[in-house]
Amino acid sequence: MRNKIITKFSARALVASVASIAIVAGVFTTPAKAADPVTIRIWTFGDVIQRNLVAEYKALHPEVTLEIKKSDLDPLNGTNMVTACSAKNGPDVVATEVSYSGYWRSYPKCFQDLRQMKTTGEPSTGIPAGQTASDIQKNYLPWRWQQGVGFDGSVIGIPTDVGGLEVAYRIDLFKKAGLPTDREAVAKLWPTWDAFIATGQKYISKLSAANKKAGVGFIDNAGTIYAAIMNQGTAKYYSNDGTETGKLIYSTNPQVKLAWNTTIKATNAGIGTRIGQYTSDWNIGMNKGTFATILAPAWMMDYIKAQAPDTAGKWDIASIPGGGGNQGGTQLGIPSYAQNKQAAYDFLTWYLAPAQQLKVFKTYGLFPSASVLYNDPALIGYKDPFFNNAPVGKIYAAGVQKLKPIFEGKLQRAIDTAIGAGLGRVAAKKQTADKSWAQVLNDLKKVVNN
Repeated sequence: MRNKIITKFSARALVASVASIAIVAGVFTTPAKAADPVTIRIWTFGDVIQRNLVAEYKALHPEVTLEIKKSDLDPLNGTNMVTACSAKNGPDVVATEVSYSGYWRSYPKCFQDLRQMKTTGEPSTGIPAGQTASDIQKNYLPWRWQQGVGFDGSVIGIPTDVGGLEVAYRIDLFKKAGLPTDREAVAKLWPTWDAFIATGQKYISKLSAANKKAGVGFIDNAGTIYAAIMNQGTAKYYSNDGTETGKLIYSTNPQVKLAWNTTIKATNAGIGTRIGQYTSDWNIGMNKGTFATILAPAWMMDYIKAQAPDTAGKWDIASIPGGGGNQGGTQLGIPSYAQNKQAAYDFLTWYLAPAQQLKVFKTYGLFPSASVLYNDPALIGYKDPFFNNAPVGKIYAAGVQKLKPIFEGKLQRAIDTAIGAGLGRVAAKKQTADKSWAQVLNDLKKVVNN
């Protein structure tokens, strides 16, 4: 106890002594004030906001509380954000998925224009002060950046990741079916989608009668081919006619019917299972070998690892048919009614900086939208042991750079949903392809005129 009293006394005496010296020298200054506490409210979905980076940011900024609210995608982007914008009350940061980007680009006044914000600066991480969205735009993949630009030219979101899309395949199952297993040789099996379907038919022909009866397939779900082909085009459901909303072309764009017809062909060829993605049966199927391939965006690699850990080393990654692919991706934006815009901007520019995106890719598989990394050996040279040491950084980087910008309009998500329902009716043998397509067009008339 006596030692503690002496220690306290000595400490006070030392402080007083130092202060006296400083005053005499005429250099006494008031200690710097600690940063004011602030709470950043974040609305997100899935794994857009990663816990490891949240902890890292908290260590850098103990004065900041990150209040994170997770919701399902459609309620968040399609309902909650509409309500919040109307009421001018909601979060400081919001995650918007690319399927809704066309919708929210039509309502840029619901967001802060990030060209008007400036970073405070992060000396410890190398982020300089005074950077606007215009300054950092050069760091990101151009077509992904554009998905966060309002139709009035304002920047309403900065891209978190680019989905990428390649083929995850089971080495052991390919070998059993007499197919090549080397990733380069596998990619040569399917330069086109027709070749992919033919490869699937060859795989199915090698299955036992019991496996066929049990519903074993080549691909987990043939319906996933539709979105893959659509993203390989230059237009989807809208053309850019110089207006903010664009011109609807879903009924005349040949890419739509190409994607529809090819998906129907794969379905009728019987190469897919009847299992829906993200269901318990899908997770079980990954472990049991119910399917040999998945059209896998980069972020799905982490999902496969989590759901089928015992299959480590049995998977590999090969290039997708048709050259280049993407599925998904998100932007982080700041609502125009946010209460803590500066703190929010400092957080999201740090969180989405190239250095952080590289960490997220290596830990969770979300492929960087920061294209300045695409020649970085840390990314290009990255190999994933779970996927047979595939050079996943190199494979996904090559794929996303082959894609072209696509103008996405206000009703993108609704049109996708209607077409997906049509494909589902064909797969379930409830309608022929022609009758289902006719119903799709009829349903879409109601959607666009609503």
